[in-house]
Amino acid sequence: MCGSAAGAESTASGTFNLRLTVPVICAVSHQSAISAAGAGYRLGELREYCNAPGGYALVVNYAPGSMKGAVVAVGEERVVLDGSGRAVIGRTAGPRIRDREIFAEPGAAGFDTDRLEFNLEA
Repeated sequence: MCGSAAGAESTASGTFNLRLTVPVICAVSHQSAISAAGAGYRLGELREYCNAPGGYALVVNYAPGSMKGAVVAVGEERVVLDGSGRAVIGRTAGPRIRDREIFAEPGAAGFDTDRLEFNLEA
């Protein structure tokens, strides 16, 4: 028997699809630094992070029936609270990371709650 080496050459081609899903994550954190500022108070700074492609709303929640007439301002956006317990401070188009200062001016009843909760809603 005579042995011979056979060479084999292989050529491969193909395609594949890669699909990634990035979860929408929105978070806000508060760094407290309370001090008097004009007719109200500087409450510190908010750090907003949201990767929602359609943007998000910055919402403040507080005890219903309280804070009526108080003004909450975050950066250049401000809202007068109506006592409902929830208010949209502003909306942002597209994803964003930013830090903004928080200010509050008391209403006729002053600050009749000690809790303000900020949330981002995509």
